Amino acid sequence: MKNKMILVLFGLVLTTSSLTLFAQERILGGPQKQKIETVKIAFFSRQMHLTPEEAKVFWPLYDEYQIVMDAQKRNRRQQLEEIREGSEKMNDDQINAIIDGRLEQAENALNARKQFIQAIRKELPPKKVLAYFRAEEQFQRELAERAAKLKKEKQDRMN
Repeated sequence: MKNKMILVLFGLVLTTSSLTLFAQERILGGPQKQKIETVKIAFFSRQMHLTPEEAKVFWPLYDEYQIVMDAQKRNRRQQLEEIREGSEKMNDDQINAIIDGRLEQAENALNARKQFIQAIRKELPPKKVLAYFRAEEQFQRELAERAAKLKKEKQDRMN
């Protein structure tokens, strides 16, 4: 019963959001990002069955990891915008530098993920670390599904 109520609450929070929630979720400190983060905290804590003590250890580590990943995403977006604006005018050396930069970004993201996983492995039981992976995948899937549904609803209203 409690899990159903939490799922209903989760659905309601996402339902009351609009497409701008997903477009603005990356804006640091924006209200839509805060909504997503609030839902994410509840979702992950529930899926991982974190005790209050475990949560006190997990969330600071996760927040640190997210700061690194958000910076990576901002850099990637900036680079993609630069590519869109001038890739036709770039020479091969400039394009190769961009490719090398993209590979370095991917490597940095992987290293940050490895460090985060190693850190939580030191603090949480293995089952809870595994539960993190499942929660992460499920949350991203549900977020993407909700975004697609909202996009379709908006298109339907426009037609």
